[in-house]
Amino acid sequence: MNKDATLYMLTETSPFMMSFVLITKKDNATIVDGGRAEDMPLLKEYVGGRHISAWIFTHPHSDHISGFISEWNKNRCTDFDIERVVYNIPTKEWRDTEAVPHRKYFLDDYDETIPSLFEIEEELSEISYIPEQGDTLVIDEVRFEFLFTWHKELVSNPMNDASLVFKVTAPNKTVLFLGDLGPDGGDVLLNENRGRLKADIVQMAHHGHMDCDMDVYAAIMPETCLWCAPDWLYAEGDYPTYLSDRDKLFKMGRHRMYGTAVTRRRMELLGVKNHLVTKDGTQKIIL
Repeated sequence: MNKDATLYMLTETSPFMMSFVLITKKDNATIVDGGRAEDMPLLKEYVGGRHISAWIFTHPHSDHISGFISEWNKNRCTDFDIERVVYNIPTKEWRDTEAVPHRKYFLDDYDETIPSLFEIEEELSEISYIPEQGDTLVIDEVRFEFLFTWHKELVSNPMNDASLVFKVTAPNKTVLFLGDLGPDGGDVLLNENRGRLKADIVQMAHHGHMDCDMDVYAAIMPETCLWCAPDWLYAEGDYPTYLSDRDKLFKMGRHRMYGTAVTRRRMELLGVKNHLVTKDGTQKIIL
């Protein structure tokens, strides 16, 4: 038995991956994403053979869930004691939608990892849980409330805006996980959850860049920000090279894309003093 619920934000062992392990007072684990195949040894170290009450995928990008897929394809995750896998991802039919401003980008984004997850989905069916918006999941003393799931209308930033957003309520702290949600998805999240976003701690959307707008973070009003970001990403400017072609972004329907410098200034305006960043190593948060 642990004295407190504890959240670990694991440092990068592959570029800008995202991996969290939450340990309850009863010593059960919940994993959020996990990263790539090369991140699995570190993840196993922090899980430490514990029972995994839930393995939650925020969204199907390789830096978030390809590690799980690699473990499943290797040996059906026999190195992990998994009770349930939690996700809500875009459908196969969505790939054929015509309501996209930039078809090639949409298909490239869709095809990066989703087909690999579909290949094992039937095998996962006995342990999979597909939450709907508004559902809750209770694991020991910790409650998970799912506030946002995939919206088929969000097509300019397809996989990131398909992020599963959920609020974790532990005995002493609340944590809001935003996944890789972008500005358009953030708008919908705010409109559908006014009054429910306040949290002590926030996982910065999309590693802190190309992320939600100020209004979303103002509704959260966090005391602590969790950044899954290496040095180069945490220190990038307003318009890094890959965001410098604004005309191209506009044609893709992506009008509010900025580097982490903008997000850091927004957090300063909100008065946030505590920033935990994976560039500084694995971070431990008592909940």
